[in-house]
Amino acid sequence: MKVLTAALLAVWPMAGQVRFGPLSRELQMAHLQAAVLRSGHIIWQNGKLTTAPCEEPVIAERIPRTLLDTPAPGPPGATIRQVLNNTADGTPGEEVLENHSFLDALKPIVGIAVMPDAVKFASEEHEPLGWFNQVYERQSVRWCHGPSVLIVQVPAERRLALVVSGDTHLDDGNIVRSSIALAFFKGVVGLQVSEREELIAHALTALYLRDRDASAVLVHQALDKFPELESMPDVTLLYLFSQLGLRETEASATAVIKAHPSLPTAWFYYGQYLENSKRYREAAACFEKITEHNPPWHNWTVAAAKQELPHLKSY
Repeated sequence: MKVLTAALLAVWPMAGQVRFGPLSRELQMAHLQAAVLRSGHIIWQNGKLTTAPCEEPVIAERIPRTLLDTPAPGPPGATIRQVLNNTADGTPGEEVLENHSFLDALKPIVGIAVMPDAVKFASEEHEPLGWFNQVYERQSVRWCHGPSVLIVQVPAERRLALVVSGDTHLDDGNIVRSSIALAFFKGVVGLQVSEREELIAHALTALYLRDRDASAVLVHQALDKFPELESMPDVTLLYLFSQLGLRETEASATAVIKAHPSLPTAWFYYGQYLENSKRYREAAACFEKITEHNPPWHNWTVAAAKQELPHLKSY
């Protein structure tokens, strides 16, 4: 392995200093470990990785192909294939990541097996089921994440993969909102990454690290340079604006809910903003939109909204 790693690094002169420097800094800031693979072999590693891969793709790999087009345990009317492709309700990213009852219902079908090592899993060929699929800078990207792991694959001719051990706080189905993924795309894969995306991703990272002041500074820089951010139908931007209590939350919520009216996280983030602004009746209406939706939504926001409503109705 050492000989192979040395040979691969020789193909990329100064790789440790040039290509992996930004990625290393992002990982150090967030106290995470990672490895980069090319054609299934580790070419760079930062710390020791002992984590298991994302459960969703592992379960998807074990499902008999003949069952993919049969009805899913939920949501109603969806097939197993649709849920595993994240297209069951027309909102990419919602069902597989949040519908734990769906995964629990599939486990008797796929059987109980030991979860493999994340690095080994990322080095193998896999079906796209259970993964998010995005196109970024005309490059196909596949990724998944769990409570303690993020795997990003650029499967085309580059055959590159990133495995990150630890909580990467990637919750709304958009890999471009991860500063670690952007550092990988820019420094290792060689894709163009815009200043706009870097500012937003770093603002999110600062917020996750509880540095609200730094996050707010970065957001205002981004809005000054790219005012269109305020009205983009991007649920992660809505989360960022709402958590910082920015007035741009109103325009962001309008854009997101207009584009994705059946996105429970959009209603929840906007409801949080309204509650923090002491607009309790409007906040309660947002949370009731989540709890009273028919058919019921399968999402973490349902329980969270139910918890908030009694408090809001006391005002």
